Amino acid sequence: VDAMETRRVAGRIVPAMITTTAFVSALSCIELVKLTQRSQLHLHRNAFVNLALPFFAFTSPLPAEEVSGLHGTSHNIWDKIVVKESQKSHSKGGITLRRLMRQIKKKSPLEEDEIEVSSISYGPYMLYANFLHEDDDSVLDKPVIQLVIDAISSGDIEDEDESEDEREVSYTEAQLIEIETLKRRAFVDFTVLVEDNDSGEEAELPNIRLSWYKED
Repeated sequence: VDAMETRRVAGRIVPAMITTTAFVSALSCIELVKLTQRSQLHLHRNAFVNLALPFFAFTSPLPAEEVSGLHGTSHNIWDKIVVKESQKSHSKGGITLRRLMRQIKKKSPLEEDEIEVSSISYGPYMLYANFLHEDDDSVLDKPVIQLVIDAISSGDIEDEDESEDEREVSYTEAQLIEIETLKRRAFVDFTVLVEDNDSGEEAELPNIRLSWYKED
Protein backbone atom coordinates (compact mmCIF):
# COMPACT_ATOMS: atom_id res chain seq x y z
CA VAL A 1 0.00 0.00 0.00
CA ASP A 2 1.54 3.31 -1.07
CA ALA A 3 1.04 6.77 0.42
CA MET A 4 -1.67 7.79 -2.06
CA GLU A 5 -3.73 4.66 -1.35
CA THR A 6 -3.44 5.32 2.38
CA ARG A 7 -4.63 8.90 1.92
CA ARG A 8 -7.54 7.74 -0.24
CA VAL A 9 -8.76 5.20 2.32
CA ALA A 10 -8.18 7.48 5.31
CA GLY A 11 -9.86 10.34 3.51
CA ARG A 12 -13.07 8.31 3.31
CA ILE A 13 -12.92 6.86 6.81
CA VAL A 14 -12.26 10.01 8.84
CA PRO A 15 -15.37 11.93 7.68
CA ALA A 16 -17.51 8.87 8.36
CA MET A 17 -16.01 8.42 11.84
CA ILE A 18 -16.69 12.00 12.92
CA THR A 19 -20.25 12.04 11.58
CA THR A 20 -22.43 8.93 11.17
CA THR A 21 -20.24 6.52 13.17
CA ALA A 22 -19.99 8.97 16.07
CA PHE A 23 -23.73 9.56 16.02
CA VAL A 24 -24.61 5.86 15.96
CA SER A 25 -22.08 5.10 18.72
CA ALA A 26 -23.60 7.77 20.94
CA LEU A 27 -27.13 6.47 20.40
CA SER A 28 -25.97 2.91 21.17
CA CYS A 29 -24.34 4.07 24.41
CA ILE A 30 -27.56 5.78 25.48
CA GLU A 31 -29.53 2.56 24.92
CA LEU A 32 -26.85 0.60 26.78
CA VAL A 33 -27.24 2.88 29.80
CA LYS A 34 -31.00 2.26 29.72
CA LEU A 35 -30.33 -1.48 29.55
CA THR A 36 -28.04 -1.42 32.60
CA GLN A 37 -30.74 0.54 34.48
CA ARG A 38 -33.31 -2.13 33.51
CA SER A 39 -35.55 0.49 31.92
CA GLN A 40 -38.97 -0.51 30.65
CA LEU A 41 -39.25 -1.41 26.97
CA HIS A 42 -41.26 1.70 26.10
CA LEU A 43 -38.33 3.89 27.22
CA HIS A 44 -35.96 2.40 24.62
CA ARG A 45 -35.80 3.75 21.08
CA ASN A 46 -35.02 2.54 17.57
CA ALA A 47 -33.27 5.25 15.56
CA PHE A 48 -33.37 5.87 11.79
CA VAL A 49 -30.80 8.45 10.71
CA ASN A 50 -29.64 9.89 7.40
CA LEU A 51 -27.30 12.85 7.87
CA ALA A 52 -27.29 13.65 4.14
CA LEU A 53 -30.96 14.72 4.06
CA PRO A 54 -30.93 15.26 7.11
CA PHE A 55 -33.48 12.81 8.53
CA PHE A 56 -33.97 11.64 12.13
CA ALA A 57 -36.74 9.32 13.30
CA PHE A 58 -37.18 7.49 16.58
CA THR A 59 -39.66 4.71 17.31
CA SER A 60 -40.45 2.50 20.29
CA PRO A 61 -39.28 -1.11 19.83
CA LEU A 62 -41.86 -3.88 19.67
CA PRO A 63 -41.82 -6.63 22.28
CA ALA A 64 -40.28 -9.95 21.25
CA GLU A 65 -42.71 -12.21 19.41
CA GLU A 66 -44.37 -14.80 21.61
CA VAL A 67 -44.06 -18.49 20.73
CA SER A 68 -47.00 -20.66 21.73
CA GLY A 69 -46.31 -23.74 23.85
CA LEU A 70 -48.37 -26.54 25.32
CA HIS A 71 -51.33 -26.00 27.66
CA GLY A 72 -51.56 -22.28 27.01
CA THR A 73 -47.94 -21.48 27.89
CA SER A 74 -45.81 -19.15 25.78
CA HIS A 75 -42.27 -17.76 25.61
CA ASN A 76 -40.13 -15.49 23.45
CA ILE A 77 -36.71 -15.90 21.85
CA TRP A 78 -34.96 -14.31 24.86
CA ASP A 79 -36.39 -16.75 27.41
CA LYS A 80 -34.12 -19.55 28.60
CA ILE A 81 -34.26 -22.55 30.90
CA VAL A 82 -30.89 -22.86 32.62
CA VAL A 83 -29.57 -26.26 33.70
CA LYS A 84 -26.33 -26.28 35.69
CA GLU A 85 -23.98 -29.24 35.61
CA SER A 86 -23.29 -30.41 39.15
CA GLN A 87 -19.86 -31.14 40.59
CA LYS A 88 -20.87 -34.79 40.98
CA SER A 89 -21.81 -35.09 37.31
CA HIS A 90 -18.64 -33.28 36.28
CA SER A 91 -16.47 -35.65 38.31
CA LYS A 92 -18.06 -38.62 36.51
CA GLY A 93 -17.20 -37.31 33.06
CA GLY A 94 -20.02 -34.83 32.58
CA ILE A 95 -23.79 -34.64 32.86
CA THR A 96 -25.47 -37.43 30.90
CA LEU A 97 -28.27 -37.01 28.41
CA ARG A 98 -30.64 -38.92 30.70
CA ARG A 99 -29.99 -36.51 33.59
CA LEU A 100 -30.25 -33.48 31.31
CA MET A 101 -33.67 -34.65 30.10
CA ARG A 102 -34.78 -35.15 33.71
CA GLN A 103 -33.69 -31.61 34.57
CA ILE A 104 -35.42 -30.19 31.50
CA LYS A 105 -38.74 -31.77 32.51
CA LYS A 106 -38.26 -30.56 36.08
CA LYS A 107 -37.51 -26.95 35.12
CA SER A 108 -40.03 -26.63 32.28
CA PRO A 109 -43.20 -24.57 32.88
CA LEU A 110 -45.25 -27.77 32.47
CA GLU A 111 -45.86 -30.61 34.88
CA GLU A 112 -43.26 -33.39 34.66
CA ASP A 113 -45.83 -36.15 34.19
CA GLU A 114 -47.59 -34.25 31.37
CA ILE A 115 -44.73 -34.24 28.87
CA GLU A 116 -41.93 -36.29 27.37
CA VAL A 117 -38.85 -34.90 25.64
CA SER A 118 -39.36 -35.48 21.92
CA SER A 119 -36.05 -34.24 20.52
CA ILE A 120 -32.91 -32.36 21.49
CA SER A 121 -30.82 -30.49 18.94
CA TYR A 122 -27.57 -28.55 19.07
CA GLY A 123 -27.63 -26.11 16.17
CA PRO A 124 -28.12 -28.24 13.03
CA TYR A 125 -27.20 -31.46 14.87
CA MET A 126 -29.86 -33.72 16.35
CA LEU A 127 -28.61 -35.35 19.54
CA TYR A 128 -31.77 -37.18 20.60
CA ALA A 129 -35.07 -38.26 19.06
CA ASN A 130 -37.50 -40.29 21.17
CA PHE A 131 -38.51 -42.54 18.26
CA LEU A 132 -34.84 -43.53 17.82
CA HIS A 133 -33.19 -43.34 21.23
CA GLU A 134 -35.94 -43.67 23.85
CA ASP A 135 -34.61 -47.02 25.12
CA ASP A 136 -31.03 -46.65 23.91
CA ASP A 137 -28.90 -46.65 27.06
CA SER A 138 -25.72 -46.10 25.05
CA VAL A 139 -27.04 -42.65 24.09
CA LEU A 140 -28.96 -41.80 27.27
CA ASP A 141 -26.04 -42.60 29.59
CA LYS A 142 -23.39 -40.85 27.51
CA PRO A 143 -22.10 -37.40 28.63
CA VAL A 144 -23.79 -34.59 26.73
CA ILE A 145 -20.46 -33.01 25.77
CA GLN A 146 -19.42 -36.27 24.10
CA LEU A 147 -22.74 -36.51 22.25
CA VAL A 148 -22.20 -33.02 20.86
CA ILE A 149 -18.65 -33.84 19.78
CA ASP A 150 -19.86 -37.08 18.14
CA ALA A 151 -22.60 -35.16 16.33
CA ILE A 152 -20.14 -32.55 15.06
CA SER A 153 -17.81 -35.24 13.75
CA SER A 154 -20.49 -37.35 12.08
CA GLY A 155 -23.24 -34.90 11.21
CA ASP A 156 -25.77 -36.24 13.75
CA ILE A 157 -26.50 -39.39 15.74
CA GLU A 158 -28.46 -41.67 13.47
CA ASP A 159 -26.81 -45.06 13.58
CA GLU A 160 -25.58 -46.56 16.83
CA ASP A 161 -25.08 -50.07 15.40
CA GLU A 162 -21.33 -49.61 15.22
CA SER A 163 -19.40 -49.48 18.47
CA GLU A 164 -17.07 -46.59 19.21
CA ASP A 165 -14.08 -48.91 18.75
CA GLU A 166 -15.27 -50.00 15.30
CA ARG A 167 -16.00 -46.46 14.19
CA GLU A 168 -12.96 -44.57 12.90
CA VAL A 169 -13.18 -40.95 13.99
CA SER A 170 -11.46 -38.31 11.90
CA TYR A 171 -12.03 -34.58 12.12
CA THR A 172 -11.78 -31.89 9.49
CA GLU A 173 -10.07 -28.63 10.35
CA ALA A 174 -13.46 -26.89 10.64
CA GLN A 175 -14.74 -29.60 12.99
CA LEU A 176 -11.64 -29.34 15.18
CA ILE A 177 -12.13 -25.58 15.47
CA GLU A 178 -15.81 -26.05 16.36
CA ILE A 179 -14.97 -28.66 19.01
CA GLU A 180 -12.23 -26.52 20.57
CA THR A 181 -14.58 -23.53 20.64
CA LEU A 182 -17.22 -25.70 22.32
CA LYS A 183 -14.78 -26.83 25.04
CA ARG A 184 -13.80 -23.24 25.82
CA ARG A 185 -17.38 -22.05 26.28
CA ALA A 186 -18.99 -21.86 29.71
CA PHE A 187 -22.35 -23.04 28.39
CA VAL A 188 -24.11 -24.55 25.40
CA ASP A 189 -27.64 -23.93 24.13
CA PHE A 190 -30.03 -26.63 22.93
CA THR A 191 -33.34 -26.61 21.08
CA VAL A 192 -35.81 -28.97 22.74
CA LEU A 193 -39.20 -30.21 21.59
CA VAL A 194 -41.58 -31.80 24.08
CA GLU A 195 -44.65 -33.94 23.47
CA ASP A 196 -47.92 -33.93 25.37
CA ASN A 197 -48.49 -37.40 26.82
CA ASP A 198 -52.25 -37.24 26.26
CA SER A 199 -52.73 -35.48 22.92
CA GLY A 200 -49.37 -36.23 21.27
CA GLU A 201 -49.04 -32.53 20.39
CA GLU A 202 -45.47 -31.21 20.14
CA ALA A 203 -44.16 -27.78 21.06
CA GLU A 204 -40.79 -26.11 21.51
CA LEU A 205 -39.53 -25.12 24.94
CA PRO A 206 -37.53 -21.95 25.56
CA ASN A 207 -33.86 -22.42 24.71
CA ILE A 208 -32.20 -24.83 27.12
CA ARG A 209 -28.86 -23.46 28.36
CA LEU A 210 -26.56 -26.06 29.92
CA SER A 211 -23.87 -24.41 32.04
CA TRP A 212 -20.77 -26.50 32.53
CA TYR A 213 -19.37 -26.94 36.02
CA LYS A 214 -16.20 -24.90 36.51
CA GLU A 215 -13.64 -25.80 39.14
CA ASP A 216 -12.34 -22.93 41.26
